[in-house]
Amino acid sequence: MNKKGFTLIELLIVVAIIGIIAAIAIPNLLVALQKGKQKATMGDMKSVGNAIESYITDWSFAPQNAAGDISTMAVGWFQPFYIKVLPQRDGWGTQFAYARGTIPTNADMYSITSYGRNKVTNGTAAEYDVVSLTDFNNDIIFSNGQFTVGPRIKR
Repeated sequence: MNKKGFTLIELLIVVAIIGIIAAIAIPNLLVALQKGKQKATMGDMKSVGNAIESYITDWSFAPQNAAGDISTMAVGWFQPFYIKVLPQRDGWGTQFAYARGTIPTNADMYSITSYGRNKVTNGTAAEYDVVSLTDFNNDIIFSNGQFTVGPRIKR
């Protein structure tokens, strides 16, 4: 009998090889997706920070916010004059938190916060010392022209 085709053993070997490759590739893909969201969030925060720095240069104080989030700055006097489109959500879909210093002592101080993938604040400053490149649940904070809390290699 000269039947052409694959035996059951050959098919099982191929399926096992595909399964092994998928088991290796899928976790790397998931980390790459989260890293992309993290980088997009940091880029948006930096753009907003640059717009706020321009505002501070013109007015000597940071823009006001009533609600504690960034959406209150998306009015005609800030957008589109200082930034064309104001990003309001991070890569995980959470609204950016925005705070500014008090007048008159700290009127030119501000911070923009993303709460990360878990969408809750980390809470204490001690936890910020161990923010790693692959822990996407940690907060990212852009304050006064620089990232004060963000992904970096653990010490």
